[in-house]
Amino acid sequence: MRTAVVFPGLMVCVALLAGCTATAPSRVRVDQAEGGLPNCKTFAWIPTPQQPATLTEQRVKTEVLAKLKEKGYSEAEKADCRVTYVLDVHERPKNKPSVGVGAGGGSGGIGGGIGVSLPIGKRNEQAGTFTIDIVDAAKNAQVWSGSLDATFAKAELNEDEAREIVAKVLERYPDRAPN
Repeated sequence: MRTAVVFPGLMVCVALLAGCTATAPSRVRVDQAEGGLPNCKTFAWIPTPQQPATLTEQRVKTEVLAKLKEKGYSEAEKADCRVTYVLDVHERPKNKPSVGVGAGGGSGGIGGGIGVSLPIGKRNEQAGTFTIDIVDAAKNAQVWSGSLDATFAKAELNEDEAREIVAKVLERYPDRAPN
């Protein structure tokens, strides 16, 4: 009969290393003015410099206004609140170097090993932070901000990415109370 010997310290190290490689799912971060949100009924975009609108800008604006309308708000030129967004995208390597640790036993012996994986090739992805800011038009002060870290197929958002990311961020913005 063979008996396996387990080293508690080794098992703890393996568990810690495994825990370090896991990534937490992205979640929306919200920050709000201490005085609370103003009684916004209408929204408009903060004017941007006279440059041609990018495809991402057009898609995000369409999705934000659609989502705010679903929540009971409307669009107006002289709005109670103004909205803007920031999309900070950068390229990052998709394949990262990784390290693996293993331990085992058999045939009367105990063995272990460490392996290292180095990616070859240039497969990169676009990663960034998407933020929507709400500004009280009367006070000209930011009153709400929601942001989310995400990865994208390209630096330019497609319609599905814009719809998904806007919905996720504005899910945390309150619905308008009926009059």
